[in-house]
Amino acid sequence: MEEQHVKTAILLLNMGGPESPEEVHPYMKELFQDRELLKLPAQKILCRFIAWRRTPFIQERYEELGQYSPTRKLMEGQGDAIARKLDEQYPESAPHACVPGFRYAVPRTGEMLEKFKHAERVVLFSHYPQHSCSTSGSSLCDAYRSLKGKEYGPHLSVIDRWWDRDDYTDLWAELIERKFNAFKKEHALEDEDIRIIYSAHSLPEAYCLEKGDKYNEEIEGTINRVEDALSKKGMTSHAHALSWQSKVGPKKTKWLSPSTPDVIHATKEKAILIVPIAFTTDHIETLDEIDIEFREEAEKVVDHFARVDCFNMEERFIDLCVRLVAEHLGNECKSEIRPCCVNCVGDDCASMRSFFDSSPVHATS
Repeated sequence: MEEQHVKTAILLLNMGGPESPEEVHPYMKELFQDRELLKLPAQKILCRFIAWRRTPFIQERYEELGQYSPTRKLMEGQGDAIARKLDEQYPESAPHACVPGFRYAVPRTGEMLEKFKHAERVVLFSHYPQHSCSTSGSSLCDAYRSLKGKEYGPHLSVIDRWWDRDDYTDLWAELIERKFNAFKKEHALEDEDIRIIYSAHSLPEAYCLEKGDKYNEEIEGTINRVEDALSKKGMTSHAHALSWQSKVGPKKTKWLSPSTPDVIHATKEKAILIVPIAFTTDHIETLDEIDIEFREEAEKVVDHFARVDCFNMEERFIDLCVRLVAEHLGNECKSEIRPCCVNCVGDDCASMRSFFDSSPVHATS
């Protein structure tokens, strides 16, 4: 759809991922130089070195998978489905366009903001259900910097933090129950034979315990809500645990614990079912780290291993996104971004929030 014909544009914010061997090093370099993600002394020099060291390893992992990042293709598919349903159900804000806007890969958020500069409104929709300065905050600060000091025609607003919605909780519960029952049937297991491990992307411990990022609390809250929903479905006999994966950065940094490999090795049950609780689409952390690396670790201690699917093109996830956008438009596009951390050290965090919160409110029709 041509951008000048779009009334409402929705940008799905995410990190993105490299789609070829040549894209891995630039992607890694930019990721490690992101000061919303990491703050290090001599950051540009040190992070160029880290990216250079890790690039061959990451390329090797993608080659083992037989594919590079599927995130763009998946999110483009999600966006097309979301826009189509919005057009059908909410003609007053149509035509809609819904596209990915990536932090470290193409299509870039800034490029998408420019593309839709003739729309009436642009909604920045964080595809991180739980807010962290390193993910949602970084993406929103990136969008803010691309607009800072410029005149921009469309009304801008933000959808942030949607982990505590009942429909999000129920979606996870349904996907877990579906996989859990199939897993039991396939291997003749009882409920108490299975340990559900909720694995989330880790952060440096100081990020949460000293700076005050609430990401860990929101992850814990998500799991509590999902377990309550599973209990109401009669799933009360399984064990479950929270773990943290994907520790990337200086080795001396202390990360949130326990790590997913440690939790796997402490398992006493016959089987492990992993839930990628903070992810909405498949990427290297699910397809490689969980499906290959963690499976290899699990095979040392349990008889059976499986993973619950990410949302990807799940119809109920598309419907959830449509509801989130529709409710946002019906609430006069009011941005509700999580407040700055109590000990915020970000250069643009407060300015970004002020920028989006102070945008004039437009009608939704």
